[in-house]
Amino acid sequence: MSLFEYLKGVYEAWIDYPKREGTLIANKYRILRFLGVGSYGLTYICLDMDSGQEVVLKQAKPSKGTVSRELLHREIDVLGRLRHPSIQKLLASFEYQNRLYMVTEHVKGQTVEDLIFERGAVFSEKEALCFVRRLMEIVSYVHEQGFVHLDIRIPNVIMDGDQIHLIDFGLAYRLGEPIRRELRSDEETMLGRTAEPSNDLFAVGHFILFMIYSGYDSSTFESEHLGWMDELTLSPMTRHMLRKLLQIDPPYLNTQQFIRDLDQWLNRCENK
Repeated sequence: MSLFEYLKGVYEAWIDYPKREGTLIANKYRILRFLGVGSYGLTYICLDMDSGQEVVLKQAKPSKGTVSRELLHREIDVLGRLRHPSIQKLLASFEYQNRLYMVTEHVKGQTVEDLIFERGAVFSEKEALCFVRRLMEIVSYVHEQGFVHLDIRIPNVIMDGDQIHLIDFGLAYRLGEPIRRELRSDEETMLGRTAEPSNDLFAVGHFILFMIYSGYDSSTFESEHLGWMDELTLSPMTRHMLRKLLQIDPPYLNTQQFIRDLDQWLNRCENK
């Protein structure tokens, strides 16, 4: 690492350092705790001093400059256009001390990631597919409104009792819109350069695998890295759906095609 790269890293870490608990933002939002830092934003739980309610405050990451501001502006625009009980509401957006902020409702509960890796939750094949069927109602709504989420992962789905929430629209794009090169992973480059339903469906395939792998016993196999088709015991229909979601076979073109197959699988289970 060169001296310049080292100094650049030190500077970015300094300007991205989270604000302290108790800090008052815009004379209205008092920071209660720091939630975390992502690639392009810092997120806090705050107390809205006017309403007395806890809210989520997201700040564009200073070190990412115009890219983080553009993404946060995009997220503000997307959330402002969505009205769904399973998608957090946009409450406000503002500039403060030359920084861009977004305020959304605080969705309580636990992420699927926390349930699996901290709580030790185990999902059977049927439980995973029943859960994803409910998630697909939210994904389908997002697509119907002309957007692709582009970040459907187990940390971005929250369970609050019986309610499921899809959060973090920081990478959301309009359908058909070119995805910025620096935001595309290797998988997304393989899937294409524009935002399409297939991007989200590909992510849903991995989401299902994460849930089913929660009950996987690695001791049953001596070799490593066999892949899900060899390691998991799945019904033929689930294999069929996963192969299409993951684009091993000709993919689903939209959410409704996948939902039809998923409903067919669930109906068969109910009738057994």
